[in-house]
Amino acid sequence: MSNEALQSEPVTSAGFWPKLFISLGNFHRRLLGVLFALVGPTISYSITRRLANLLYTLLDPMRVRCEKQCAAALTSGLSEANIAEIARESFIQRSLNLTDLMLADWRIGPTSYIKYGGRLPDDLRNRLLNAQDKHRPVILLTAYYGPFDLLPVFLGYNGVKAGVVYRKHGNASFDHYRSRIRAKSGCEMIPLDRGTIRLATILEGGGIVAIVADHPAQKRGIPVRFLGIETTAIKSIGVLACRYNADVVVAGIKRGRKAFHIEYVNLDVIKPRDWENKEDSITYITQRYLLALERMILTEPRQYLWGYARWGEKFARRITSAGELNCESALTSLSGISNGQSKVNS
Repeated sequence: MSNEALQSEPVTSAGFWPKLFISLGNFHRRLLGVLFALVGPTISYSITRRLANLLYTLLDPMRVRCEKQCAAALTSGLSEANIAEIARESFIQRSLNLTDLMLADWRIGPTSYIKYGGRLPDDLRNRLLNAQDKHRPVILLTAYYGPFDLLPVFLGYNGVKAGVVYRKHGNASFDHYRSRIRAKSGCEMIPLDRGTIRLATILEGGGIVAIVADHPAQKRGIPVRFLGIETTAIKSIGVLACRYNADVVVAGIKRGRKAFHIEYVNLDVIKPRDWENKEDSITYITQRYLLALERMILTEPRQYLWGYARWGEKFARRITSAGELNCESALTSLSGISNGQSKVNS
């Protein structure tokens, strides 16, 4: 409902209170952003970790979902205590993404990005810039891992002007805020509902696109195993790679030991010659990039988003009695960005 409609229609309890809650949450987020800008990364991270840890402890259904999905995927003899610690830290890491956005708004710029670890490794940077200069299409893939929200910011300041697909957040104010920060270095943020047409246009013109690639397919996906669990993967990445003869570059971004300092994980490059003689090129590409993402997650599972229903809501509900509450719904409470939804936005 628009502001004009609010002015001309009676305000009911069904519409007024949710809008009031969102408005107060947005105000809280702005104040928190100013506070974090003043106190700096170390104190900001400390505050966020304490709040996230408290919230994780209080919201038992969310804790159960994180732990159950983590335990289902990490079957390498880890104890219950290990699983519980990984799941808790995963939630805290996800909450730090919101703090990162607030800090990035004030602290990351055309020269300062290097201070926070933002310069791409030379081999990855050269590969992307050379492809960009020569108009060779590239599909850059990552996962819900580490501070993935910041990847477009750092790509742009490295000179890589990518089209980045994302899901809109239900809170329009926060969605605008997040998109503005992620696009500040020159990358184009592409809403998911415009992705099909826009990605094709960019790749046809020899450009670079970036996609969070660990989504389950809603329908007509490719049957695969991801972290040992049967699921379906989206076909579109393999289809686009084959159609436009694009290199598929798999990489990630993770938090280093210092607050607000990142490191890159360079995982794999899948070139057209790798699949040209394969019987099913799309399946080959899909399985290979998922294996690369698995390696990243298994190396440091604390930075993966275990509360996200990676294998679909049916699987998540089957292994837990936690209902529909997940990490994102809990994080909206922490950050004051409630949207009235419980799905993860990329």
